[in-house]
Amino acid sequence: MEIKKSILLIILVALVVVGAVGGFLIGQKSSAVMSTSDVTAVTETSTSSTVEVYAGDPPASVGNSEDYLINPVFPAHTIASQYGYVTLGNGRVFIGSLYNSGNGYLAGAKGAAVVASMFAGQPLSSYDYYLYITAPSTINVGGAVKTDSATVMFLASMLGQESYLNKSMYFLGDVGLEGYMYSTGVVYQRIVQLNQGGIYYLVVPKMMALAEGQNYQMAQEYAKAHNETLYTVCDIPQIYQIETSQGLPNPHGYIDFQANLSSGYNYMLEVYKSLYSHANSTAKEKASSYFSEAQKLANEGQYYQFYLPDNPMTLAIEAVYNGTSLPIDQAALKAQESGNLWAIETAAEAEYLYHGNMTDKIDSLAWAGLSESISAGPTITSYGLYQGVYNGFLVDMYAAEYYDAVTGSQYGNVTLLTNVMKNPNLVYDYGFFANYYAKLAMNFSEYFLKQLNSTSKNLVETSIQKYMENEVPLLEDQAAYYDGPSLVAYIFMNAGNSTYALYHAMPFIRMSENTEELTWYNSV
Repeated sequence: MEIKKSILLIILVALVVVGAVGGFLIGQKSSAVMSTSDVTAVTETSTSSTVEVYAGDPPASVGNSEDYLINPVFPAHTIASQYGYVTLGNGRVFIGSLYNSGNGYLAGAKGAAVVASMFAGQPLSSYDYYLYITAPSTINVGGAVKTDSATVMFLASMLGQESYLNKSMYFLGDVGLEGYMYSTGVVYQRIVQLNQGGIYYLVVPKMMALAEGQNYQMAQEYAKAHNETLYTVCDIPQIYQIETSQGLPNPHGYIDFQANLSSGYNYMLEVYKSLYSHANSTAKEKASSYFSEAQKLANEGQYYQFYLPDNPMTLAIEAVYNGTSLPIDQAALKAQESGNLWAIETAAEAEYLYHGNMTDKIDSLAWAGLSESISAGPTITSYGLYQGVYNGFLVDMYAAEYYDAVTGSQYGNVTLLTNVMKNPNLVYDYGFFANYYAKLAMNFSEYFLKQLNSTSKNLVETSIQKYMENEVPLLEDQAAYYDGPSLVAYIFMNAGNSTYALYHAMPFIRMSENTEELTWYNSV
């Protein structure tokens, strides 16, 4: 790599600073908006009024009441408001308000930046993010808050649709790192409190309707009796449509991966034959049963399966494995020399898995074999690769801070992320940051799910699965439009739509998209 990674890291990290600016309170009742076909709205009456339109991206106009969304509700019945927007920048996040919540608001704003940039199809580091919160008095809140409405406002600013924002919506819930909405409170008590405070439109996660039962039914009845509008939504795209009456862009790109997916199986097969010839009879007997299953999949053309954990070919090799080194290093070297994006991302998955447990180590063979076989596809510069990896690092850092603020844990290991970014292996970093985000998103989801009983948990898990099955292909199509589709994600999506596969496909789409787009800017 001609450009020293440590120097670039110092330059880019120095740009990420935290600023504080002022905010001011506003609260008022505004118009109702139309619900989508997938959104439940409970209301007795509906009203409409003209929405004022603002030209361009307004500054933080603290004296202009129309700039704010009225949504945070805090202890002691304090209703606050907030306003957010983005400018072209370097991934910095700024907050300003009267509050006393440690790092909670900053973490929430960072989480919003992560999710908003994903749905906008833009690198997080292409913008600076500004979030202003205000209240009639100082407020004391423990964790990250109001990421849902901040995400919507950041998205509206990115898409130039600020004028469509409905200013009197209240959002209740936490945004998952995949964009799904999770519940954080009891809806009946909130809708009563809001009505008393003059807020008449409440948006809550569908998870509440699925999990709260009688409490949610009471909220519905209260909404009808008091002319409240109660929306239930699953995800950020639905919230955005309710809040702006506009859909998120859905660009269609052309996806044509010129890769032979049987290469992974064939590479594993060669290693298996070599290890099998030196194994004892017990190991051979155990391996043969798994190998028969693998041959059946290969004969059926189901080559996608060999890229998932615990596939029969992986288990067959594990049965005869004798501790010798596995041939995966060449894939990373060849990929980085070629600059082929698809060779790099498949080699990145191989590098990451090789440093995992025994099953992962063996499964890395399939990705290494595929990477070495790739000879066509988009090429990127060394600096473009670094920029893409840095963007992945920044996404993970912000996501980790958000995760920890919501859950009150230290699982989002910022020190680990920083140490990985300092190491000189860009291909490994690529795989690490993609996989780390997937694990973080899955654990964040589980944090909410484990609070439910078994019946409610099953209902919500089904809802999440349907959301992921719909959203991940849309993101891949979006990435293809911005000339950065992901071969790794394509394989995961076609390997059976398991939770593991879809959650791992999403960050690889983002890594590929951001790497390619940043490279494009730097190569012009």
